[in-house]
Amino acid sequence: MSFEDDWRVWHAARENYAGAEYGPSALESTNWLITMPAAVEGIPGLWALTGDGGIRGSELGASGESLTLRGAETVRLGRRELRVFERQGALALRVFDPRRPQRELFSAIDAYPPRESWRLPAVFEPTPGESIVVTAVDGADHESAVAGRLHFELDGTAQTLTLTRGSQGGLRAVFGDGTNGLETYRFRFLAVDEPDPDGTAVIDFNRAYLPPCAFSDQFICPLPTAGNRYSAPIRAGERAVVLGG
Repeated sequence: MSFEDDWRVWHAARENYAGAEYGPSALESTNWLITMPAAVEGIPGLWALTGDGGIRGSELGASGESLTLRGAETVRLGRRELRVFERQGALALRVFDPRRPQRELFSAIDAYPPRESWRLPAVFEPTPGESIVVTAVDGADHESAVAGRLHFELDGTAQTLTLTRGSQGGLRAVFGDGTNGLETYRFRFLAVDEPDPDGTAVIDFNRAYLPPCAFSDQFICPLPTAGNRYSAPIRAGERAVVLGG
C-alpha cells in the first residue's frame, strides 16, 4: 500500500470512529457525582457514588429499580448510553446520546493532504523517573510520567517533543503549533511509533489528530505542555470537525 493510500485508510477509520452512533460526537454530558443522590439531566432516576468505586442509579422506574455501574461497564436507558469516567480517583457519569445535534450533523474531519515531507526524523531520549505537570482543559492539574523526548528539527530549528504513555501503553504527545485557532483546532494529539533500539524514530505529523474535546466540550482533554508548543505552523494531519447542514 502506498503512503497516501495508507493515510487515507487511517483517515477513513478516524471519521468512522468520530461519527459512530456512540462515538465522541455523541457525548452529551459529564456529571461529577457525590454520595448524595441527585438527578442527571436527560436520564431517569437519581444518581450517586456508592463509596466503593461505583455509581448507583436508583428510582429508575415506577417499581423503583436500581443499578450499579463499575469500571468499563455500560448501560443503555432508551437511546442514551451511560459510562463511568474516572480521573485521579474521582468518578463521573457520562451520558452519550446518538441524537445529540453535533453527532447528527457530523459530516467529516477536515485534514491537510498527506505529505511525506511531514514525516520527520528524530532521536529518542529516554527520561526515566521524570514527570511533568499536565493541565486539563478544565484547569485541573495532575502529574504524568514522561516516557521520553524526541529531538528533531522544524523549519531548520532544533525542537523537542515530550512523550507520555497512554492507557494502552503506546507513546503519545499533545502539541500546539502556529495553525491553532486559525487553520486547526486549538491543539492536537499525536501517536508515535516506538523508536528503534538505537533511538532512531520518526514523527509523522500527517497522523496528528483532533482530541475528543473537538467533538464534544464534555471531554476533559490534557493541554500541551510549554515545551510542546511551537510557533511554526505544522500544516499536516487533522484540522477541524466538519458539520453538515
